[in-house]
Amino acid sequence: MIFINTALGHRAQVVDRAGQVFSNRTDEMIFVQQLSQQAVLMGLASTLVLSAPVAGRAEEIFEMDAITVTGSGLAVGVMDNASSITVLGEDQIERAVPTSVARLLRDVPGVQISEDGIERISIRSQTASRTAVLINGQMLTDHSNYGQPILIDPASIERIEVVRGPTSVVAGSSAVGGVINIILKKGAQVPFEMTTTVGYFSATRGYRVSHAMAGTVAAGQGALDYRIGLGRSEQGNRHTSTGVLDPSDSEDKSLTLHLGYRQNNHYFALDAMAFDLSANSFTEIDDFTIALPKRDLRKFALSYEGVDLSPVVNKFSFSVFDQSIDRVFDSNISVAAGPMQIDSHATSEDAQSTRGFSAQAELSFGPRSRSLVGVDYSDDALVTDKTSTRTVTNPFLPFPTITQTTSHDRASIQTLAIYGQHEVDLTPDVTATMGLRWYDVTAKLHASTTDGVANALSANSDQGVLGAAGLVWRRGEDLTLRANISSGYSYPTLSQMFLTTKGGQVTYEGNPDLRPEKANTFELGARFDRGDLLLDATVFYTESKDYIAKIATGTTGTWQNVDSARSFGVELQAEYQPAELAFRPYATVTLMRREMTYANGYSTYDSGTPAAAGRIGLRGDWQRGTVFGDWDLFVRGESAAGLRDDSGVMEVASRGHGYATFNAAMTAELSNGLRLSAEVGNIFDIAYEGYDQNPGAGRSLNLVATYKW
Repeated sequence: MIFINTALGHRAQVVDRAGQVFSNRTDEMIFVQQLSQQAVLMGLASTLVLSAPVAGRAEEIFEMDAITVTGSGLAVGVMDNASSITVLGEDQIERAVPTSVARLLRDVPGVQISEDGIERISIRSQTASRTAVLINGQMLTDHSNYGQPILIDPASIERIEVVRGPTSVVAGSSAVGGVINIILKKGAQVPFEMTTTVGYFSATRGYRVSHAMAGTVAAGQGALDYRIGLGRSEQGNRHTSTGVLDPSDSEDKSLTLHLGYRQNNHYFALDAMAFDLSANSFTEIDDFTIALPKRDLRKFALSYEGVDLSPVVNKFSFSVFDQSIDRVFDSNISVAAGPMQIDSHATSEDAQSTRGFSAQAELSFGPRSRSLVGVDYSDDALVTDKTSTRTVTNPFLPFPTITQTTSHDRASIQTLAIYGQHEVDLTPDVTATMGLRWYDVTAKLHASTTDGVANALSANSDQGVLGAAGLVWRRGEDLTLRANISSGYSYPTLSQMFLTTKGGQVTYEGNPDLRPEKANTFELGARFDRGDLLLDATVFYTESKDYIAKIATGTTGTWQNVDSARSFGVELQAEYQPAELAFRPYATVTLMRREMTYANGYSTYDSGTPAAAGRIGLRGDWQRGTVFGDWDLFVRGESAAGLRDDSGVMEVASRGHGYATFNAAMTAELSNGLRLSAEVGNIFDIAYEGYDQNPGAGRSLNLVATYKW
């Protein structure tokens, strides 16, 4: 499961510790040398483990037989899916030792992590704002300029489905890069089960604790399942091999509730969750601080699912949901202007609420085909209050000069979509899928004032149709070949259309005439599962247009549809179990190139995209008496990446140098229901920094214990 970090977000970043900026060629040589040296060391180290007796084969690094609905809306196994999809199952999640969900996903092909105080996920070098994040199939919307963070306790997750590439026919807006669908745990299979998870993370001197009670009991003519989960985490400043990132701390707490009732082929559920997060962003710039003291999520959902309702209706589902996000953002910057000191402080308080519903019906009109029809509706409302204070201290004046600006805005966006997906078996071995989505979006600025003075109001609307088609050819029991064409779109956020925001010394005005960002992808893929050999390979080509970017002239600017991009690459997941050996080599690799084209016609492949990234390793099983588990020795790394602006100048602050870290992990299953997981990261304590990330942790130890009774 190899990691590639190709986010396009910009973040202040230190260059080499000695102040030297390496060339791309030098960075790539460092990456290759480190990768080669550490791979050899990994092979030598594995001999220390091979003498352990081997238990039964553990879970593979990726699941071929998992059933998913995220790609097409129709339930189909990964092996026979036309989309590029990766599923992380419950066992994989529980064996991992991440500090966050974002860290859990970093080894999925094409997935990148960006760090701007809060970790966010992007796919195939599309920014986080172009990646749809779903919880139980319901989208988490975000109208900031950064994208939706994943606000959830890892211990409450049953599985995660990641679709790479545009997936808007089923998922809707923001699915230009792909979709991350997080499925939460429901009730346990026994009347009562309690689970406690405790984790310690030395890089941040932090911890995570989660408790859950779950079960299923008879109730009337059916069964009632329930789950209550509590979680808390505190992470201190990150310790790197060269020092401490101050500040870079965060803390969160969460509550999840599930209550479900099943009677025959009908299932009703109530789900609720609360997640409170606060964090400080490491900027690496003196006299500049960014604080995110509040990023709170509340979500409630009622859902129904019925199966085998008639000879035609295989399944019908309906859900209504209500979610709210409260955000507080603070920034401070101090600069010297001759003898004067200029201090700027900006605060933004946002309250976002989303209400909506969705309905789907899976229909069957014959033994060789299935159809899906659905409707989605959502209503997002945003209320934001911003305050900007500028203090100029002049040693020749008795008092500082203070200028304060306040603003208030209230906006909303309503989205209605109708979609359909059809699957047909052309032959016993060939299956075709095709789908369409029609959407209608209306956005309005209802109220806007600056220093109490009313501003002009505006609106935006759009309609469109998107399509997708796929072909799967099953070549026997072991091999599947596939082809897929898909489309995605990302509608402008309320912030981009209507709000005034500060970016350094520039004030950006909203643009109500923005168009949706759009992308089309063509993929060819192959999946092979022979028992001892697993392989999932994808070749893709993507064209994107109407990228929304900031355009500044002096101290003012706005958002415009100006940029475009094309990207192509290879994603590979593989694992091999030699019959004569007690270990399994595996690899997850992403090779990718991305060309950005700016409004002035300038094009560059320096688009913030590492050309190569991933994870390679050896893993195996061990057993001592009744205690068993698995071990894993692996190298994780990426090549260098940089971003050139529209004038061809490399943005040094956003550079990422090539690196490779050597890591080791082990799990132990005890007969009394206790599971222990440990990971030693960056064993050789190298200094490294991926693109759009903070400097990486130095040598560190993660320990997680899970106990079920």
